[in-house]
Amino acid sequence: MDTRSFNSEEARMPPTEPPSLPPLPWKEGIELVLARYEHRILEHAMAQAGGVKRRAATLLGISRYALERRLTRVARTLQEAAGAQGTPNAEPERASTTMAGEG
Repeated sequence: MDTRSFNSEEARMPPTEPPSLPPLPWKEGIELVLARYEHRILEHAMAQAGGVKRRAATLLGISRYALERRLTRVARTLQEAAGAQGTPNAEPERASTTMAGEG
């Protein structure tokens, strides 16, 4: 049982503003940060699978088709970010769908 007493004075007080949040630790935006993180996960799975996409997908608990889509999306996001920053040839090393081990 709750033993706190009800204070009618508190009930009439206007709600206070939430504390201001500190600035985000990155400037690129959440999509780019998540794409970089996902790229690292996909690359790690590909390395563990010896470059075989079907095995990497199994390790990740997704279909090979889903792995292909993720690789393509991540590569596109990273390329667009590199282009926006003026960095030529900034494609991630193995994030494209042309990785070894198609089957």
